[in-house]
Amino acid sequence: MQDGATAIESIVETYTLLGVRADGVASVVDLMPADSLDAVRAHAAWLLREHASCQVVEVWRDGALIEQLRRS
Repeated sequence: MQDGATAIESIVETYTLLGVRADGVASVVDLMPADSLDAVRAHAAWLLREHASCQVVEVWRDGALIEQLRRS
């Protein structure tokens, strides 16, 4: 980088997505680096489509549950 130049850095967080069956067992675990929650939600929706056994995808970051996306 040249002197005086500035860089705009996006903050990339790592999310853990758990595909949870009706009996409460996490049958799918996926780690996803992302710079937006919208990208994570889109991936969670894809997981629900691809894994018929999952009833909900839990989105975790830094040990905290961020949200749950349920099968409609």
